[in-house]
Amino acid sequence: MVFHEESLINGLLLKEGKAVQNFVQGYSSYLYSICYRVLKQKQIAEEACQDACMKIMAKIGDFKTGSSFKSWMFTIAYRTAIDYQRKQMLDADESVLSSFASGSRAEENYEKEEMQKNLNKLLSHLDEDDALLVSLFYLNEMSVKEIIEATGYSESNIKIKLFRARKEMAKHVEKYFDSY
Repeated sequence: MVFHEESLINGLLLKEGKAVQNFVQGYSSYLYSICYRVLKQKQIAEEACQDACMKIMAKIGDFKTGSSFKSWMFTIAYRTAIDYQRKQMLDADESVLSSFASGSRAEENYEKEEMQKNLNKLLSHLDEDDALLVSLFYLNEMSVKEIIEATGYSESNIKIKLFRARKEMAKHVEKYFDSY
């Protein structure tokens, strides 16, 4: 769903139901991916994502226009996930794959789940910070500037970490993906 961020932010400030609906529909998967990347457990990541959504809506008045809304949201979601991580004793096991939709979409869902599972395995070869940077840059398509705002890392540090992460992932890519 495409919508204008400025009107969304104004709608959230006015607590309009349609703005809340658009916010949840437009950004919940992005926020969930951040929480999941930190927590690595579906149920806890869902809870952290819901908490992050509530915090974002509650703190929307603190958002500074002119800065990146996505980076601002990332910071809140990331900090919320870190808080959850501190509170929880996390198991090393990955969550069980959820059941797939029936019918013709089942195969498509299966392929997406397998791709995501393999990407997570590939990212597991990186330390947590590097995996998060790779996810932000390549999967969430954040710019280096947005990542700087969200993480506080310097531009050169981000670029070096991304370079090293690509080299490390290249060593393992054939284990998880065919014909690469």
